Formats: sequence, C-alpha cells, structure tokens
Amino acid sequence: MAAFAPLVGTYRREGVIITVTERDGAGHMVYEFVDGMRDFSEPLEIEPVTERVFAGTGVGAAFSEGYLPVFFSALPDGTGCAYIGMRCGPKVA
Repeated sequence: MAAFAPLVGTYRREGVIITVTERDGAGHMVYEFVDGMRDFSEPLEIEPVTERVFAGTGVGAAFSEGYLPVFFSALPDGTGCAYIGMRCGPKVA
C-alpha cells in the first residue's frame, strides 16, 4: 500500500464525499453524492490508472460519456486534495 498510503482518506467538497482506500495492494476510490445532491447518482467506484491518477468510465448519469479523471495534489499549506472535474475536495480525514 505504500504507493497509495498518502492518498488514503476522506475528501469532501459541497455535496460530495470522496473516500480513498487500498484493496489488494491497489488504490480504490468511492465518489458519493451527499446532502442535497444525494439523489443524483449511486456511489461511483473508480480505480487507479497511476499512483496519483484515477479514472472511471460509464460511472453513472452525471459522467456517462468518456472518462471521469481524478488526480491528487496538495494546497500550498500541505492539505491533500482530490481534483475531480476541476473541483477541489480537500482531505478532511
């Protein structure tokens, strides 16, 4: 899990919770709509392409065409972030 260890955790932005875990030595991500957006789609499961980039395809009504790219970075203060559709979800746990 060493490659994915820095990404493991919970990220949150308005209406979305992103949970990154490790499964069988590989990263795994669940993108879940919450609060007022909870009825938009079932939780989306997205797999890694590299150690810092994930991509899902055909993952629900909101992202049914092409791939949904996800990449990870950090803010200047060191807070980890997941970027999905150019929206930033800061790591909260």
